[in-house]
Amino acid sequence: MKILLVFYFSIFSINLFADNYIDSITLTKIKKLVQKEEEIALAYKEYLLKNGKLPLTNGAIDIKLLDLPKGFDTINPFGKQITLNIDNNSTPTNKKDDKHRIDGFKSTDPILKSNLYDYYYSNKYRINTKSPLSINNSDVEIILSSKEKFIYENSSNDSTLNKITTTAPNNLAKTPKNKYYLDNKGVLHWYDSNGNYKFSYDKELLLDESVSLLNTDGTVNSTYKDLVKDIEFAGMTILHKKDGVAQEYININMGNIIKVNQQERDIGKTVILFNRRAGGMIVNGDIYAWGNNGNAITGIDAKMTLSGKTSNGIYPLITVPILHKAKIYETVKIGTTDKLKYYMENYYSSPKRPKFIDLFAGVYTGTCGITTKGELYCGGTTGNQRDNNSTTQGDYTDVDKTSTGDGARKGELLYRSTYFDGSAGKKLKKHFANNQIWHFLGEDGRIYIWGSNTSGFGALGTPQNKTLTNYQAIPNLYNIIDMTYLTTFGFRRIGALSSSGEVYIWGVEDNNGSTTDTIYGNCTKTWKNTKNVSINYDMCAPIKITIENSNLSTIPNFKYIRGGIDAFIAKDDAGVYYRIRQEKSKKIEVDDIRSLIPQKWGYNSVDDREIISADISRTVNDLTNLVKISNGIVWINSKNELKGDIFIAVNQNDEYFLDSIKKIKWKQIKVIDENNGMCGIDINNQMYCWGNQSYYRVAGSNQRYKVASTYFIPVFNTNLYDLSKDFMVAEARDDYITPISSKEWQTTIVTQEGITHSDAFFIKYPTYIGGFNYEFEFK
Repeated sequence: MKILLVFYFSIFSINLFADNYIDSITLTKIKKLVQKEEEIALAYKEYLLKNGKLPLTNGAIDIKLLDLPKGFDTINPFGKQITLNIDNNSTPTNKKDDKHRIDGFKSTDPILKSNLYDYYYSNKYRINTKSPLSINNSDVEIILSSKEKFIYENSSNDSTLNKITTTAPNNLAKTPKNKYYLDNKGVLHWYDSNGNYKFSYDKELLLDESVSLLNTDGTVNSTYKDLVKDIEFAGMTILHKKDGVAQEYININMGNIIKVNQQERDIGKTVILFNRRAGGMIVNGDIYAWGNNGNAITGIDAKMTLSGKTSNGIYPLITVPILHKAKIYETVKIGTTDKLKYYMENYYSSPKRPKFIDLFAGVYTGTCGITTKGELYCGGTTGNQRDNNSTTQGDYTDVDKTSTGDGARKGELLYRSTYFDGSAGKKLKKHFANNQIWHFLGEDGRIYIWGSNTSGFGALGTPQNKTLTNYQAIPNLYNIIDMTYLTTFGFRRIGALSSSGEVYIWGVEDNNGSTTDTIYGNCTKTWKNTKNVSINYDMCAPIKITIENSNLSTIPNFKYIRGGIDAFIAKDDAGVYYRIRQEKSKKIEVDDIRSLIPQKWGYNSVDDREIISADISRTVNDLTNLVKISNGIVWINSKNELKGDIFIAVNQNDEYFLDSIKKIKWKQIKVIDENNGMCGIDINNQMYCWGNQSYYRVAGSNQRYKVASTYFIPVFNTNLYDLSKDFMVAEARDDYITPISSKEWQTTIVTQEGITHSDAFFIKYPTYIGGFNYEFEFK
């Protein structure tokens, strides 16, 4: 009997073990199935946000249209095809109660269903999906956000009923009309029946200033109610744009809105500008600048009488960021009289001070900025280019000079333009100066120019040499949303991006085989089109990139453009980066950066499939011949690794340099000089710079070039100076800068004039720039 019991127990144990073993295999399959369902749901949601419509093929939802992981199999682990469906809940005309479902796991085995209840029929392991309601219901629901639901409810395969478009707005044609524009970041922008922008909807509601939110008695405006009735919800944050500043409200419920923050949130970015003409930055709406102060780039009076100077003709070279003072035009009442009290009492740090969203700072031009109200402010009495004797001003950069009355300039302040004053039709978004001419991007999508139109930079067409004494819009150029420029002599061009994704370039500065000799004035370029027919193009006017004048067979829909040393960086709506350049008589070259990087340092075909930041640099060989166009690329991949042509000769094989680069997790990179001076920002918003960081200019008989020699970055913030010396103010003159680098932190540099000498400030390794911990955007 004892033997029989043992035998029976053994059989029972084996059967129990076998059942558990089978359940374990099935459980693994179920875990994989839940993972697949989560990946499908996430891709489905992303498709809605990107395309503004369902992934349909012949009227049916098509999983193959989703951006799923490489090698994804739509057959589930149990050998069944995974499909998607929409349950309209028996009310086809009402899309609000529709359910988006994945056909889930099916089994007729109640014991199996019961055993898997804690995993498959639970939401514990789900984020983007909701588990079946019961073991008798196998459908898995995709969880849509309120915005994703809204996109679905307002989309349609019938174009007459579809309220969402991904076609960029056209201000000239006034499109779209009565539609939402869904941009590449998943933000919805509403345009009314007249094609006028009214609001943007994401996590918050951003109202244009043309929309009245509250009536004078504090009640909610009825027009606003009707405008947002389909999107508002209790708890929604409303940012009402007014004079470039957002006032914050909370929607309590229908018809009940309260202001929750008496302070106003600036709409703008933290901007930093580095180039060989010195630099500046905007932090919290305030402008800071540094560099050769011969033209008051820092807002300090531009005098050559520097205390402690070593020789005649010395300019102060400011090595720390200096906060600019801006005139406050608001008045306060004193008795019965309105007076500019802020201005009269030098109260420039008042909460009433202008807030800036864009700046340009250069050694020739001084400093200018654009406020949240679209006003242009520029430097004061000497904040513009000097001429021969360094005591008078040149005229092309004195953007708006007021000499009498209350507007008279009294020192080195930022003064408001008498033309671009922020009034209707005179509001700006962006500006810069390049080779004696200013470019101003208006809120109306036009580019306005002022100054000396050499090299075709004014885009007025042939003949191109003309001095403009009044602001003028570039002809035949509309709906521009961004503009930029290239910096290297002999390769300088201007670039612009339209709201419909088109890129325009112009300018005819051609390198002529040396760093000092350039060709100006040859506006006409002759290129063969796709039919091998020669076509003339006027590069002194905006040229839209097409398949006829470029190396492309199809033109991307561009969404971003940024200038570089001798080529532009652009990005399309798919997130692909491109290099755009035009050299001498050659056609416009547009190259996918992914095709340029396989032979570069650190390249990995898997890791570098996605690029999050990129710029143009020089190879080490390029650095030996600066008269040739650059062939280098630097980029940051999705793993936050910086790769490419980041070197100069002295550090390309330096293990300390390479190790430092690899230890930092990067998110932005900017090449600031053709000698491979670079700065990058890591994921913690810390800035690191390396390479050549100074620029020399030989003035000769042209005295205005004496202000050109400068540092690119604020040297004092690097902690690389000699502790026994005071480098807060250095010195600069004709082909001279106070030397800071020494010993192994020293190299040679070739100037624009071809002169080789020691670089005054060379950063051998990636060096943290103290005090720059902000979410900067490189200009």
